[in-house]
Order: sequence, then C-alpha cells, then structure tokens
Amino acid sequence: MKKKTVKKLLSVSLVSAMTVVLLAGCGGGSDSGDSGSDEGGSGDGKTLKVAAFEGGNGADIWEKITAAFEEEFDCEVELELSSELDQVLTKEIQNGDVPDVVYYNLGQESGFTETMLKEKAVADISDVFDDELKGKMVEGILDGTAAQPYGDGKIYLAPIFYTQTGFWYNATLVGEGKEYAVPTTWDEFFELGKQAKADGRSLFTYPQPGYFDATMYAMLAQAGGTDFYNNALTYDENTWTSDEGKKVLDTIATLVSSDNLWADTVSNANTDGGFKVNQQAVIDGDALFMPNGSWVVGEMANSTPDDYEWGVMGVPKWSADESQSVYTFTEQMWIPADAPNIDLAKEFIKFMYSDTVVDLCLANKTTNAETGEESDAPIVVPVQGAAEKLPEGVIKTSFQTGDDVVAVTGTWATTAPIEGLDMKGSVYGAIDSVSTGDMSVDEWQEQLVDVWSQCADAME
Repeated sequence: MKKKTVKKLLSVSLVSAMTVVLLAGCGGGSDSGDSGSDEGGSGDGKTLKVAAFEGGNGADIWEKITAAFEEEFDCEVELELSSELDQVLTKEIQNGDVPDVVYYNLGQESGFTETMLKEKAVADISDVFDDELKGKMVEGILDGTAAQPYGDGKIYLAPIFYTQTGFWYNATLVGEGKEYAVPTTWDEFFELGKQAKADGRSLFTYPQPGYFDATMYAMLAQAGGTDFYNNALTYDENTWTSDEGKKVLDTIATLVSSDNLWADTVSNANTDGGFKVNQQAVIDGDALFMPNGSWVVGEMANSTPDDYEWGVMGVPKWSADESQSVYTFTEQMWIPADAPNIDLAKEFIKFMYSDTVVDLCLANKTTNAETGEESDAPIVVPVQGAAEKLPEGVIKTSFQTGDDVVAVTGTWATTAPIEGLDMKGSVYGAIDSVSTGDMSVDEWQEQLVDVWSQCADAME
C-alpha cells in the first residue's frame, strides 16, 4: 500500500465561482447514471486511489482497511489521508488527478460533497447494493437523502459508518437516584430546567448551532411522522407554516432561551475551538444536556474525570405515548463520476460492509496527540448485528433500539446551485440569533419559508 503524503495547502476557496466551474468541467459532463465500467478512464484496474478524511477515527483504521483490501483483491491501494481533504481534492481534481473512492461526509463546513453532487460529479452506485447486501444492512439506512441525495431512488452515497444521536448528558447528576430525573417529554424537560436553574445550573448548551441538524430532523419526524419528515427534506412548501413545523421552531426557541441555555454558549459556539468549551460545560456540571453523538466521548476523553459518567437520551417527545424518533447520523463514501477505476472502487465499497471491516472498525483505537495515550474508539458499520458487538457502556446504549423507537435518516435534498444561499446559516445559524433575541421565531420562520421556496424551485 502506498500512502500519499499530503502537505497542508494554502487557502483554496471551494465556494468560489471559479471552483464551481472547474468542478463542473471535471464531473458535470459525465453521465453519473452509467458508471459501471472503467471504459474511458485512465485506471489500470489494479491500483485504487482512496482519499479519506483524517478525523476523529484516526489514520490507523484506514491503513488497516486498505491493507486488508489489497490482500483480498490482489491489488495496490494508494491511500491519501488529510484533515483538509476538501482543499486537497479541490486542487487535485482541478489538475485532473481524480481519486477512485472518497470518504468525506455531507454537512461539512466546506460543502465539498454537496458541491460535487450539485455538479453531477458523483457516480451512481445503486448496483453496489444488490439484494444480498441490502438484506445485510441496518433497516432503512439506504432509504434517506443521505444515501439518495436527489430523491430519485438511486444511491450515490454509501453510508459506511453510523451512530445514533440525541441529547448527551451528565449522568453523574442526571439519572435514577441522582439529583435530577431523566425527562421523557418536553414539559418534563423544561420543568427540569427550572430545577436546575434554582440550583445554579443551566439545562442546556450546544457545541455549535450546526449540531442542531440531528435534533431538528428528529423533532420534525416526531412532530409530523415519517411522511411529513420526508416531505420536509424535499422542501414541501408547508413545512414551516404547518402546525408541526411551527411547533418545532417554538420549542427550539424555548430551549435556547436565557431561561434554559448556559450563558456562554453562543459566544463559545462562534469562537475557534469553543465547541469543546461548551461540551466541557456538561462534563463540569454547568449545563446538563447538549445535542451530540457518541464521538464526543473520545473527543473529550482528555478532559473527562475518571469518575464522570456520560448518559444519552432521545430528543424529548411532546407526548409520552408517542414513539421515539431517533436521528441516525451516517458517514459517507462515494465514487467520483470521473474516477479511473470505477469497477474496483465499487468492490472497495462492498468490502466496507464485510465481516473483516466490521471487526476492524469495532476494534479501532485512537492515540491522543498530546499525551500519546491510546484509547478505544469503536466505529460501527451499518450492518445488522454490528452494534450488538459493542462492549457494554454508553456507546452501546447510544444505539437506541426497540419497538417504540423509529430511526430516521437523511439530509435536506440536494438541489442545483443557488447563488448566495447559505443553507446551514439560514437553518441553524439563525438559532444563535434567536437565542440572543436578535431574531424572533416569526422572522426565523419567514426566512425558512423563503429558503424552502428557493430550494423547491432548484430541485431537479
């Protein structure tokens, strides 16, 4: 296996008009629905270029996966790892150096994957998920817009890792026999906030406003059910003017009001590295709950006391007798439409769901860059039974299952490029302004109605 050394690049603006044009020139002209052959590519069919984002999962897992693939398929893998993969790939793709496989998620600040989708520069990989593989996958994981970004029934993004999200809390303080009981409904949650405030604590904080994505998705599904949720993802004009949509906005506004929100949340959320300060507030007991995923355990391990306990619960329900909607966050792998070795790339994606990779991911460990200390950092592949193999503890608990739990997936559907639209800022960034009182709920609603109208018009 070759490991490509990646030097830190100077600033490369992905959102500039020049970049969009260049990306369109690389991938926009391809027929992404006809991607089953290497014909016309420059690949040799035996060397696979894998570009992977180096994040919280560490680098070691990718070296192990690619080495196992090389052994099984008798090929060579050129592995490129970078914590600034969007910048690296933007430059390389402009220069005609297109990787075969990319691991880079939706929802990143750069919007790199979304831009590639908008420019039709991602290959259709529906045929990877034949009946055998579909039957092995966690139910529903392929159905949402996180796998089918155009809502056309075709899969372009492979959900290779998953975790369920919710409200993570300080279980040293909250739980059976602790100072505070675990709430089930929003009414109970806000009553708990009054109790916490009387004790000099805050009910809630959030790392950054973007962390409300999973919360909002779960709330929309909870408020209106599956059909309402799916319609919202594809910009139904009634999403935010409906009783269900307005209920979601009103509840979030109450959640981030001064009565419930830790006072330093907004300032930290907009400071470099401040998201960890907000997360630390939960560990320290200054705030009780925050939206997050299981990655927070490893992310905050270095500043978490040995006697601290994490807890996790689903986003509160409006009524105790409702089923619990839990948002499932996926990490995506995809194939550029102009990849030189598409057939081998598809085999690599299939390999990501093999027993070999499942076991490698569950045994994953990461090393703290500051202390050199190694710790368990299991990753769960979305195949049936993988989560059940996790050791007992909060990570395993975070994969909430049961007859009364409804897992929801997906993201806002991909549209053609819309000049001047900041989707994340409009949807989630406004939460900071609602919290500070600079924007009313009605103004936020009007803004969302306008955004949904623009996106509906740009749906393809």
